Amino acid sequence: MEPDTLGEAEQAISVLREERAKSLRTLLSIPDEACATRVEWWGRKQSINQRLRAFTGHADDHFQHLHRLLQARGHQFSEAQLLMMKAHAALAFFEVLVLSLDDEAFDAIGPNEGDWSARQVLEHVINNEREYRDNILAGLAQPTPESNATEGAGAPA
Repeated sequence: MEPDTLGEAEQAISVLREERAKSLRTLLSIPDEACATRVEWWGRKQSINQRLRAFTGHADDHFQHLHRLLQARGHQFSEAQLLMMKAHAALAFFEVLVLSLDDEAFDAIGPNEGDWSARQVLEHVINNEREYRDNILAGLAQPTPESNATEGAGAPA
């Protein structure tokens, strides 16, 4: 069901993901005390904290710009696209939490009986990613009148 080759947009996003991976690898470990360090940006001195805030805000600007562009073209987002957008955003938050851990913290369990480690939570998320996708694709491959009748009627999540 997946194409063998990536389209132009997917290729471009692949490059962006590589850049973001580099940013995460190098910037996640900046300690709080280093955030006061001043760097030059376009002839002005700013703290690393200010640069990180500008980086985040600039990303929001890009989202808004692209969204306005698509709206102006009359692009309508499907329910699946909107829901996947939310799921992907949540995954980004989750990913940064995991990447902030060293190996010891990644495998440490929580303080309560039955708590999982971050590794176990991540493994669960990976398995759920696959299971949800496969379940949805299986439903699309064999649509039934029953599945259409129960859509949105309190079916288990």
